[in-house]
Amino acid sequence: MLSFMVILTVALHTCLSELDILHPSQPCTEGGNKNAYDTFLHRHLRKDIPTNPRKLREWQKLINKIKTWDRPIQSFFPFREARSVMAVCSSGGKMFKGNSNFCISKKSFKFFTVYINNTKQVKKVKVQKQHVILGCDTIEKKCRPIHFEANKEDATPDNKKPDCSKAMANTSFIPFEELLQI
Repeated sequence: MLSFMVILTVALHTCLSELDILHPSQPCTEGGNKNAYDTFLHRHLRKDIPTNPRKLREWQKLINKIKTWDRPIQSFFPFREARSVMAVCSSGGKMFKGNSNFCISKKSFKFFTVYINNTKQVKKVKVQKQHVILGCDTIEKKCRPIHFEANKEDATPDNKKPDCSKAMANTSFIPFEELLQI
């Protein structure tokens, strides 16, 4: 009976540890999905996004190129904001909501939100300005954004919360030169 309890305890501990890796409880902890950063870049921070929200054909070409029709609402940052977007996962962001890997930006960002209808057509593009919420995990010893979370309640950072950089004890920031390879 004792050996069964030991095995059960070890199995339970292992399962709970795996859950924490897949869904980190604070920013900049080791994430389970090593491709999440590349997916974030592909979906949100690209050099080739159009700059005019009224040119729906250009936006349609982008959506066709990156093949993300299945996502009815998509958000894109202007590439010139790359450094600031990355900084949300360090000193440019505050920890957001307990027991999550979310950071909220200290400053507001302008970004494009693209709405796609069920026939895979860009319906409209809206320029938004608000604080952004990003999921931040450590990938290859660097704290990186891995998820864009809609800020539906127009939340702002809580200055009483620690900077996301406080969660980065054993990680390093992404050099800007690395972004140029995107």
